[in-house]
Amino acid sequence: MEMILATADHLDAMTAITDQAKANMAAMDIDQWQAGYPDRATWEADVAEGAAYVGVEDGRVVAVFCYADTPEVSYDTLKGEWLTAGPYAVIHRCAVDPAERGRGLIAELFQFACDKAAAEGMASMRIDTHADNAPMRRAVEKFGFTYCGSITLADGPEAGSPRIAFEKVLKAL
Repeated sequence: MEMILATADHLDAMTAITDQAKANMAAMDIDQWQAGYPDRATWEADVAEGAAYVGVEDGRVVAVFCYADTPEVSYDTLKGEWLTAGPYAVIHRCAVDPAERGRGLIAELFQFACDKAAAEGMASMRIDTHADNAPMRRAVEKFGFTYCGSITLADGPEAGSPRIAFEKVLKAL
């Protein structure tokens, strides 16, 4: 899978993948991404900011995520303790095409983001998810992220919702 910066040409596929992820979470009774977020407008803003990435195989988008290298205000609400105090990057809105699940693509996405963050001099990578999102929790823990505590989302359609937060310490490249 090749990870590339997303463009407007990818928006339909990005939206379709996250719509499928929302439906899967609803089917599993996970109250995450059930308030209309993320939607096409979310991805349009990420693309405009140069923060959206897609994983492409054989010309087809199979994975999506947002990479942020600015502090996440929700992470200031942590009940727990971060592993580092240095600069960090964040993975948001990651999803894999349901037809491609089970192939380890989420690990490739995480690796790309961590390599990018390390090359930019970040001390760590952070990510959060819903406590009931067992598939994402497994993927995050399997990749070596450490549970750090709980946060409360500060903005957006899910503001006020609790999430669990993880961090992975990076080695500079």
